[in-house]
Amino acid sequence: MRSKYVESDADEELLFNIPFTGNVKLKGIIVMGEDDDSHPSEMRLYKNIPQMSFGDTDREPDQTFSLNRDVTGELEYATKISHFSNVYHFSIHISKNFGADTTKIFYIGLRGEWTELHRHEVTICNYEASANPSDHKIHQVTPQTHFIS
Repeated sequence: MRSKYVESDADEELLFNIPFTGNVKLKGIIVMGEDDDSHPSEMRLYKNIPQMSFGDTDREPDQTFSLNRDVTGELEYATKISHFSNVYHFSIHISKNFGADTTKIFYIGLRGEWTELHRHEVTICNYEASANPSDHKIHQVTPQTHFIS
């Protein structure tokens, strides 16, 4: 099982971009790494930034976690549901590890609720700046008055 993993190449940083096919209410995240200094020690979460790159990681994350070593996938980090209730694109930036040259991740688990994405199509409308009387034919209206006694 521990034969497949993602490892950073030049330094300890990793960036995962995860597009969803609908809206997700993200409730928790699990990160499983190696039981050595290559395990990630900090995780920064971003929502709804499609095609995020390392150049975008200087902006303020939606949530940051200090990670503990987890080689079994038992530690779940709870997200702020108010920040992650309408997510269609999710980015995970692993900014540091426990001191190794590269970072290794064996598993990332996401827990939440998926709902269908509602796309609003373009609506073409014509609005009148002032009414054209010929468009509004009015038949004679006789006012009616009702008295209550």
